[in-house]
Amino acid sequence: MQRYCPQCGQAAPGPADYSLRAYAAELAGQLTNTDGKVAGTLWALVARPGLLTVDHLQGRRARYLRPLQLFLLVNVLLFVAAPRVPLFSYSLEKYLRFSPPSPALVTSLVQRAGHARAPEGGAALQAYARKFDARVEAQRKSLIILFAPALAGVLRLLFARHRGIPGVPRRYGEHLVFALHALSLAWLVLAGMGVLSAIAGRMAIVTLPRRAVVVGVVVVLLLWTPVYALWALRRVYRLSWPWAAAATAGVAAAFLVLLFMYRGLLFFTTYYTL
Repeated sequence: MQRYCPQCGQAAPGPADYSLRAYAAELAGQLTNTDGKVAGTLWALVARPGLLTVDHLQGRRARYLRPLQLFLLVNVLLFVAAPRVPLFSYSLEKYLRFSPPSPALVTSLVQRAGHARAPEGGAALQAYARKFDARVEAQRKSLIILFAPALAGVLRLLFARHRGIPGVPRRYGEHLVFALHALSLAWLVLAGMGVLSAIAGRMAIVTLPRRAVVVGVVVVLLLWTPVYALWALRRVYRLSWPWAAAATAGVAAAFLVLLFMYRGLLFFTTYYTL
């Protein structure tokens, strides 16, 4: 028999409320409930570039998830639906081959730690690689959140002189709202690309036409992302098309720099916490 609170009438929690099935049912209910905000927020995010930020800054917030809620939700979707997205898939083997940081520095640090004095492929290096890969897998899911405040700082600098127009983001917190929305869209695209890439990789040779369709969709998503950013920047910051194009190029370059910094930070935080 289910027990209820005599004061508020709410059902008392039981062990079944903390099962994976209960959490899955709750998430499904949020996604399918017409009164819920998840579906409406995701639709506005995907179909109306920049609208979420504009509505949030103008006070129209009741029907949407808050920016941080949306960002955290999409982060979960990214690592659940596509846990091995190439852009955020790291291992000791990849660090030993590609920068940043430099493979020579990585090799030196691993040898200094005394875990890889055996020849390459030896038991010592393999054991250390397993520990490193397990730790980096956990670290990457938490450090990815740092993209949002970092990108907001970039936007703050990029639009430092663009403050005279009413309704345009001026404060750091306002830029952070746009950064959270923009990254939510980017992570959502990456999750979709990861899923589609996995599907394409598992298709047999006889299904080559279907595989080509999947790869084509991935390419379209990849090309659509900068177009989305162009529209979003133009709407939020009220830019002309040339200025919006320049801002899109600047944000894309900044994102690549942040990605390299993230990769390096992820290595060092993993290395020094093992």
